[in-house]
Amino acid sequence: MSALEVSAHPGAAGAVGMDRLFDAYFDSTQQMLILLDPSGTILAINRAACRQGGADMGMMIGAPFWLAPWWRDSEPAQDRLRTAVQAVAENGATIRFDLPTGSGFSAPLVFDLSITPITDAYGVTSRLMVEGRDVTEARDIEHALRTNEQRLRDIVEGSVQGIVVHRDNRVLFVNPAYADMLGYDSVLRMIGMPVDQIIPAEEVDEARQLIARLLGGEEIPLMRRLRNLRQDGTTIYVDVLARRIIWDGHYAIQATVVDVTAQAQAAAAEAARLAAEEASRTKSAFIATMSHELRTPLNAILGFAGILAADGEEDSRHVEYAEDIILAARHLLAVINDMLHLSKIEAGRLALEQCWIPLETELRQVHRITLGLAQDKRLDIRLSLPEGDTPLLLHADERALRQILLNIVGNAVKFTPEGGHVDLCAVTEADGGLTIAIADTGIGIREEDMERIWRPFEQAGSRDHQNGTGLGLSIARALAELHGATVSVESRPGQGTTFRFRFPAASVRQGTLPRPVNVSHPGGGEAVS
Repeated sequence: MSALEVSAHPGAAGAVGMDRLFDAYFDSTQQMLILLDPSGTILAINRAACRQGGADMGMMIGAPFWLAPWWRDSEPAQDRLRTAVQAVAENGATIRFDLPTGSGFSAPLVFDLSITPITDAYGVTSRLMVEGRDVTEARDIEHALRTNEQRLRDIVEGSVQGIVVHRDNRVLFVNPAYADMLGYDSVLRMIGMPVDQIIPAEEVDEARQLIARLLGGEEIPLMRRLRNLRQDGTTIYVDVLARRIIWDGHYAIQATVVDVTAQAQAAAAEAARLAAEEASRTKSAFIATMSHELRTPLNAILGFAGILAADGEEDSRHVEYAEDIILAARHLLAVINDMLHLSKIEAGRLALEQCWIPLETELRQVHRITLGLAQDKRLDIRLSLPEGDTPLLLHADERALRQILLNIVGNAVKFTPEGGHVDLCAVTEADGGLTIAIADTGIGIREEDMERIWRPFEQAGSRDHQNGTGLGLSIARALAELHGATVSVESRPGQGTTFRFRFPAASVRQGTLPRPVNVSHPGGGEAVS
């Protein structure tokens, strides 16, 4: 059926006057053409539309346009078509829109429809021409492109790595990660800024050379440990992978940036640690060697001085000189021994020989020794033992424990004025632990010196009291910590100082040592009854 024949249909008689040329075009074009009256009734339809609709031409002539097979089962599409037809008929203006077919149509399609008014000689809209094109594939492609573009944007903007694009020393694009990396609260703050503002001044020339090489087509490998400037002027370390891209028709540089400041700092800290350990090993080896080299002649000096003192007359000046030599040599030997001891502790080469020690016996022995130290200053050395009938045992290295207590008590005697007192006491804790405290009524320690007193060769107080090496406290704390004890100190200038050594409950037992047996026990000590 031709367009002219359609127009002669009983429902459209005299409605359209078409010449032969238009009749040929109407039926031969691949574009959907449908002629409507102002109410939306189909007056004529070409073969292309019938093929798209999958229906006989005669079945659609005289039917409302919105009831055509494409959207017969889609009420939203029908409402959209009714509204469009009414608007074109009333306003005389073309309307164009996309309209998908209904779900019941054989193959889902999307049509690009335009409804154009046709006016008569009096300017009155007498017909409506519907033109339609199947744009399903085009819209699918557009949708895929939009989806891919959005996904790419989500990837770029959601990336934890910084991304920046620049050309002619100007920033064209940055993602939020890079803006945040450099301390900017918005990507807009960076758009248009000079690239030189991101690069330290001393590295700008090198950066420009790299950019020129990239723009020239050279591929640059991953650049590690470069520096970027943050908005606040601080520096971060970054790894950069850059390449040449086309941006708005021109070559530009796109760089992916990873903040490696934490890794760089960790590497620097590790290098510093290794250097410190090497320095410590060198120092320990030096001290050990020198201690050995010094102790050998010192022992000879002590031996010969002892012979001189023994062979001389009682009131001879040679005897006095020999005794001075012995006193000075013993002092120097004690200093060397302390240095060697501390060196072994710091190097982790000091092995404790722990066993169960009767606490009361050890404390009384320390008390007797310190009574002699305090005799010249008429100090009162007071001993206080834990209450209870059952003796206490402490799992410790006997020699190390004695050195801890003698170092601290000796320090207390040295810094306590004449007529004062020093208290040596042991107290059991509620959890089974043991605290040994040494309290004095000495000159005390200033608040600013509380940390310094633990450092080797450091001493607090006036020069009148600084007559030692400054190793006693550091050795005492190191030995205590090797036993698992915690160390604390309280002091008030002019009132005195209290040192506390708290041993864990696992190191404390109640009971007495049995007679020795041939069976050895873990820990190097005897069994406890």
